[in-house]
Amino acid sequence: MKSLSWIALLSLTGFTWGTTLLASSPFSSASPAPRHQLSFWQIPRIGIMSPMAMEQAPILAAMKVQATIRKDGYVFYVGTLAGQPVVDVRSGEKEYAAELAMTLMALTFHLKGALLAGTAGARNPSVHVGDVVVSGFVVDKSSLHYHNQGDATPYTGVEMLTTHRSLQSHAIVGGYGIIGPRPHNASSFGYGSSHPSHHYVYFEALAGSQTLATLALHSQAVLGTTPLSDITGNPDQSGSQPAHVIEGVIGSANQWTEPLSWMAAQNALYPSDAGENEGMGFAYVTTQMGIPWLIVRGISDSPWYPSTYHGVLAADRAAKIVESVVAHWPKPSALRNTATFSDLSPESNAQKWGYIVGNKAFYNVGPVTEIVYTNSHGKTITINSPNDSEYTMP
Repeated sequence: MKSLSWIALLSLTGFTWGTTLLASSPFSSASPAPRHQLSFWQIPRIGIMSPMAMEQAPILAAMKVQATIRKDGYVFYVGTLAGQPVVDVRSGEKEYAAELAMTLMALTFHLKGALLAGTAGARNPSVHVGDVVVSGFVVDKSSLHYHNQGDATPYTGVEMLTTHRSLQSHAIVGGYGIIGPRPHNASSFGYGSSHPSHHYVYFEALAGSQTLATLALHSQAVLGTTPLSDITGNPDQSGSQPAHVIEGVIGSANQWTEPLSWMAAQNALYPSDAGENEGMGFAYVTTQMGIPWLIVRGISDSPWYPSTYHGVLAADRAAKIVESVVAHWPKPSALRNTATFSDLSPESNAQKWGYIVGNKAFYNVGPVTEIVYTNSHGKTITINSPNDSEYTMP
């Protein structure tokens, strides 16, 4: 009788199971929902985000979807996974899409935690196709300052305005912003003073929930085995090996790096185990808002075996770990326990090398030898031996 009354109530308010409505919640910037809807919006949910359609599909397949909510173009599927209330969204690819989708989810729903589920490339020879890498930490490996002296350093990290609820413990801090202008001193502010503001923080690496990472590690058995032919890309390779869950560092950036020499340069400053495009945007929002989080990345490819790619397999593996973590979701008091360096798996690059963010790395950059572009008529143009004399010192 209760469930029938609940369905009837939602129908009267223009909200029925399996249908679509525009979101309006007490947690969003939109006008507050009527009092009779608060019980729905107040339900604590686990937020699940996937960037790509291929990555979202196995999550949706495992869910019992009860409602579909549209918010600023994004489609949020509300229901249960492994018996837990969840909300799922496909963000689209790259950091900016992930940051926007996560912000909308956090402001619309009452989240008790958040998971980023998807695929990634291996950045560690110990990590293979079919394995899963969880955070640990996430770094923005595109945050680089290239110097004239032939070295590169981290570029201060990402600046965040923290609050008392922000999950910043064990994150790596690169510095602080300054105290900003006020109306009374704005006209003479200039560069401002050297007094730091400890609310504006530059983060080199963000730390996820160690409790959730531990649950993921304990869920390894759900992955089964991976054929060696899938791992190596050699169809004649026989046999298989158990798939592993590794707690490591997620290297996040809007780039896909394949040459091992370039990867070595990136990993010299940010020793990562999986490379992807959305983790920092996702973690930036959840860290600032105080929502416990975990990144779960199934490994789809490896530069050590360049002829192999298994995106669907990797997405399925990530979804299996997500479902297991959701099924064993802990009490809220345990979720704010963030990861430390010592929590990283022994095979992670950071653990093997002894650091998460380096101070300096030296590099070599050669001249551009060829440029290919498409002109306004759709024709492909190739420039051989481009004139780069303008990029020399006078």
